[in-house]
Amino acid sequence: MSQEPFSLSIRQLGDVGAHWQRKVMPPDALHYIPPHGGGWGVVRMALLVPESVVLMVAPAVCGRISALRGLQVGYRKRFYLLGVTERDLVTGQYMEKISEAAAEILAHLDPRPRVLLLCATCVDDLLGSDYETKARQLEREHGLLVRAIHLKPTAADGKRPSGLATQLAVYDLLEPSEERDSSINVIGSPAPIEEGSEFHEVMAAAGIQKVRHIAACANLEEFQQMSRARLNLLARPLARLAVQHMEGKLGIPYCYTPVAYNLETIARSYRFLSERLGVPLATDRYREEAERAIDSYRRELGPLTVAVGSTVNAGPFELARALTEYGLVVKYVFTNTVLDYEMEHVEWLKERLPDLVVFTNSHTSMAGFLHLGLRVDLAMGFEAGYYCSGARTVPLPADTQPYGYRGVVWLLRQMADALQNPKSHRQAMYESFALM
Repeated sequence: MSQEPFSLSIRQLGDVGAHWQRKVMPPDALHYIPPHGGGWGVVRMALLVPESVVLMVAPAVCGRISALRGLQVGYRKRFYLLGVTERDLVTGQYMEKISEAAAEILAHLDPRPRVLLLCATCVDDLLGSDYETKARQLEREHGLLVRAIHLKPTAADGKRPSGLATQLAVYDLLEPSEERDSSINVIGSPAPIEEGSEFHEVMAAAGIQKVRHIAACANLEEFQQMSRARLNLLARPLARLAVQHMEGKLGIPYCYTPVAYNLETIARSYRFLSERLGVPLATDRYREEAERAIDSYRRELGPLTVAVGSTVNAGPFELARALTEYGLVVKYVFTNTVLDYEMEHVEWLKERLPDLVVFTNSHTSMAGFLHLGLRVDLAMGFEAGYYCSGARTVPLPADTQPYGYRGVVWLLRQMADALQNPKSHRQAMYESFALM
């Protein structure tokens, strides 16, 4: 195996791949799991559903990792693990054990959960285990909502990776409503849009009375009210299957307005929203506020060098473009895939930063990456901070959701704070549950 970490020039990234995500990794490469691979996984995303519990059915290794993650995040009373042995898998007995475990959980919890999410793993996909039928059986037996979710890293490069499938299963819990109100849903982001964003002021001025998000729902009734919305705002591409399904099942159209830090991308999102809502949106003064902040911080920060990772709360190439437009020098990007919506930013970067180097996170050669001693001033995202160990890290985790023009101002403040008040990279990873 080569000792030099696998990388590509930005000019080598093309329209490669047969679906919505294009691989940076060679197709025959083994995968390395870096220590920054935590964060928002399948179980944590599923448990955004109010009044729910997860029952994970897994062999020892997968189950141990997920159980420790559940304890770390604070889901001790909402996450349950049913360990399965080789005998269980060979004989199929584990399918009956699922019924027994579900009955035990529901009998002992007070208050009783109203949603049960069965979490299968890669071994079930290899065996062809029918969790969907088991979910329907448990619904009939116990009188609650049951859905199957799948934790399958083996499908990470496929058309329906775990994140996409989990979002679909979560929002499939919503039932059609005959009522429509003046609300919109934000779909795809783990956290609601921050109250400080101008987005809320703009929506209120446009006649939107409520902006709903799953994490803000206190109970199942509030969650079901998301079926009444007039529009879904798709904030992150991992929920694309979910919003397409909601359009068919619930009759709620959607508008793709992603989390972004490039001013023109933000302006385009507001134009799309204006067209969908049928009303003009007054956003000029907020853009001017962001432009003034960029000018001010450009003078304060100077021509800093930057590395961008894929764990940031944004698209890595969109963020790299935005930082370049702010006047910073982006030297490296760390990512395994290029999503289709980011290709316009890749093409922009090819023209303006032809020497930009793109590393993967998961190629086995990355295990020996640190000997390169790459140096940048700022690392955007935990993996960029891990691989560029001397940099000041700006985590940008998904635990909070900046949005719009004030999201740009927030980003600049985070960068300035990282330079002025540096923190331990390891401690920050622990605090954000990003460490594997």
